Amino acid sequence: MKKILISFLALSSVLLMLFSSCKKDETKIVAAIGTAGTLTASTTTPALSLATSSNTAVTFSFAATPVTGYQAGITYTLQMDKAGNNFASAREISATTPSTAVTVGALNTVLLNLGLPTGTSSQIQVRTKSVIAANETPVYSNAVTLTVTPYSLTSYVYVPGGYQGWDPTSATVPSLASPSSNGIYDGTVVVPATTTDFGFKITPAKSWNVSYGSGSGSGTLSTTGGNLTFPSAGTFKLHVDMNALTYTLTKQ
Repeated sequence: MKKILISFLALSSVLLMLFSSCKKDETKIVAAIGTAGTLTASTTTPALSLATSSNTAVTFSFAATPVTGYQAGITYTLQMDKAGNNFASAREISATTPSTAVTVGALNTVLLNLGLPTGTSSQIQVRTKSVIAANETPVYSNAVTLTVTPYSLTSYVYVPGGYQGWDPTSATVPSLASPSSNGIYDGTVVVPATTTDFGFKITPAKSWNVSYGSGSGSGTLSTTGGNLTFPSAGTFKLHVDMNALTYTLTKQ
């Protein structure tokens, strides 16, 4: 009889624990995300240029998305895509409330990643995405339309000299390209066989406002130096490092 009573008490304890556990599960508090706040932009026609890449292009403002239940943290991102694409190929930038400033360079990178042509006006749409966790369904704000003209990341320097009449404004003045605008330029210069003046300089624009000639050491550049010189007529590969103010000249 005593064994039966002990077994009964043990079984009762187990059932009580199970009932208590089930009851706790029934009263579990979950977080639910509400409606996203309205998104606005400081401008719908941001000006973009390589020279202003570190400046703010546009500031997006929006209120925090409400959460019911326990106060879970929300991750916000700005989604951008070509207008009319329904965000099917959206690119994302991390965002914060109440405002997120996007630099010219960051916005231009998104535009290039979207495949928009440089130097041509296009439209994109921007919206916020709010999500509690990666496996939860996000909520989206209204879409704001921007008119943008992305720029190429490639920059150039020019090589006016005696072989072309010392004219930096000429449409045919040779240029050296820096595909990522990192200050490293490469290109090819053809010096005609009829050339009698083999001097040349490097200019960052098609003008004589700033020009680089020979520096104090071999292969160096200076804004106060004399003319650089091609050794002869022919085709030359010219490599210029504007960060170190150096150059190399190689005949092809």
